[in-house]
Amino acid sequence: MPIVSKYPNEIVTLDLVGPYPASRPERYKFILVITDHFTKWCELIPLRKASAQTIANAFFNTYIARYGAPISLISDNGPQFISDVFEHLSHRLDIKHMKTVTYRPQSNLTERVNRNLVQMIASFVEENHENWDQFLHEFAFALRTAVNETTNKTPAELFLGRKIITPFSKLINVTEDAKYVGNNIERLFDEARRNMQKKHKSWEKHYNLRRRDVHIKVNDLVLLQTHFLKCCG
Repeated sequence: MPIVSKYPNEIVTLDLVGPYPASRPERYKFILVITDHFTKWCELIPLRKASAQTIANAFFNTYIARYGAPISLISDNGPQFISDVFEHLSHRLDIKHMKTVTYRPQSNLTERVNRNLVQMIASFVEENHENWDQFLHEFAFALRTAVNETTNKTPAELFLGRKIITPFSKLINVTEDAKYVGNNIERLFDEARRNMQKKHKSWEKHYNLRRRDVHIKVNDLVLLQTHFLKCCG
């Protein structure tokens, strides 16, 4: 069943991408992807290591300190996210921390952001394995200003309440792009909710057509699919 959010910063998802070849000179290897579930606004944070403390610090300093604590937090059940560090952070800030099965894109909708991000990084890593981290701001800008197929709005428009002026828009009439939506923000939210509801119904219908009831008992043998990222250099 798809997870439904109704307003910005209600639900935030965390995911870890990497390891990548260590960048120079910073030696970053991972990217923490923070996504607002409703607006699809994302933050891309380079990390040197994937420890629970490092991730928690990055989440607090880069997201919570800017936008406030979300009502709910979704992550997979990786060891970094089920640690005492995250439990303490969630408890102190009264955040409901929901864990999903690893690699379950139906539950954690950051997979589309991650897929687009990986594709963008791949084009740079193929030619230069050492400076991929220098392009994260550009990657985030591209993701924030692209119309999302679920909401039919850009993440920036929903999260900031205005459209971002892009380099291309400077070449044309930017009067409309530069306007704050102000009183129209609730209308935008309503439109986004309706679009998301339509998408969720479509996903649910597609999922139910392919769904098979599987009954697993204690001591049954099961297969676990693992995903590996190639690390060069």
